[in-house]
Amino acid sequence: MTTIPLPKQLLIQPHGFPDLGHRESMLQDFVLDVIRRNYGLMGYTSIDTPLVERPEVLFAKAGGQVSKQVYGLRLMHPAPGAEDDSKDLCIRFDLTVPLARYVATNQQSISFPFRRSQIGYVMRGERSKKGRYRSFIQADIDVIGNGELSFYHDAECIATIVNIFKELNLGSFRVHINNRKILNGWFSAYGIKSDDGQRAAMDYVDELDKVGREKVVSNLASIGFTADSANELLVLLTENLPVSQMLEKLLANNESDLLLSAGIDELKQVVETLLAMGVTENHFCIDLSIARGLDYYTSTVYETFMEDHRGIGSVASGGRYDDLASVYTNKDLPGVGVSIGVTRLVLKLIDAGIVDASSSTVAPVLVTTQNMDRNAAHYLRVASILREQGIGVEVYFADRKLGKQMQFASNRGFRIAIIANDDESDRGVVQLRDLRSGEQVEVNISELANRTKVMLG
Repeated sequence: MTTIPLPKQLLIQPHGFPDLGHRESMLQDFVLDVIRRNYGLMGYTSIDTPLVERPEVLFAKAGGQVSKQVYGLRLMHPAPGAEDDSKDLCIRFDLTVPLARYVATNQQSISFPFRRSQIGYVMRGERSKKGRYRSFIQADIDVIGNGELSFYHDAECIATIVNIFKELNLGSFRVHINNRKILNGWFSAYGIKSDDGQRAAMDYVDELDKVGREKVVSNLASIGFTADSANELLVLLTENLPVSQMLEKLLANNESDLLLSAGIDELKQVVETLLAMGVTENHFCIDLSIARGLDYYTSTVYETFMEDHRGIGSVASGGRYDDLASVYTNKDLPGVGVSIGVTRLVLKLIDAGIVDASSSTVAPVLVTTQNMDRNAAHYLRVASILREQGIGVEVYFADRKLGKQMQFASNRGFRIAIIANDDESDRGVVQLRDLRSGEQVEVNISELANRTKVMLG
């Protein structure tokens, strides 16, 4: 039977759903390893929830613009007897809403405060662009309390972000912290008191970095702000002061509104806890313009930015949600968490030139081969010796001249090439070539692992 290949245009991935090559995937794996290790060091234990949820669950609290971004799921050709709800499911847009559903469902068997981590794919049908895609891996931590939840947890979440980005060593970064009660208190003081009005104001403020001051002033005017009050608000939101001075200024004006006063006191506790944990001000600041777009945040909110690359946007974010689970249970289950869009972060870092994703192999050593039929046992033994010592090795099995194999090693980003011809194989030695410096030494098989480790550094 003759097979006709699909047209080339059908082989192109749908817009916003990228393939990740070796280099991107390796960098993503490295970032995930750092994240997992730091989540574990802070005591967050992993769970896993399904990729799909009922739409009623996803929209019950998130609502707003998120409902326009969620992908539905439907069987194209249901099998006889398939479950009725198979045609009425949605793909999760984040990991926080499924967590709230999970906790509400399993609350009788959970020990509170419940600390969890989760890493998995999410999908959002928003407008995609380079470095921002519709399908990506997200890495979350959250703490859920029963009736109450200390603000020490808010600070701990922020400290976890700091630890991760310090270990990633990507350059200068800072977590920008705010409290939405402060924003709500100010909105109320300017006459915007309805829930819908405050929600709209929150969305407009959240767009400040994206659309600019003039557009935000115009948007605020459309919901009841005067031009003067909108400009006055933005002056308050964009003031750039050291943490201690910002707190002093807020505390001097925290008596006018109960909600505003509560937000300032909560922010003060988070800041003082961070300082007590050894997090320095070069890694966090108070930024009163941070609002976060999702409707379910109620108090502390934060975004993380690379200080020298603000154009790539937030690289880690989160906040407190005091009543996210209220639509799933009568029990009061407040929570706070962190979310890192790992795939988006990795692609942004590569595009911005912050990281060099030049290698496309997890194995730093390539064993080149000559006369494979005669010397196969020697080459395979060399590879086994190194692998037993935890060193990644790839053996070049194709029949190619040494020059071609060395070009392959260079293209793939190997650190070391091992070379052995017939005579060297007979003598039980190999040549170790450092592909960065060009240095080459002859090594006895008995010394191979130690010399390789030294050369790898």
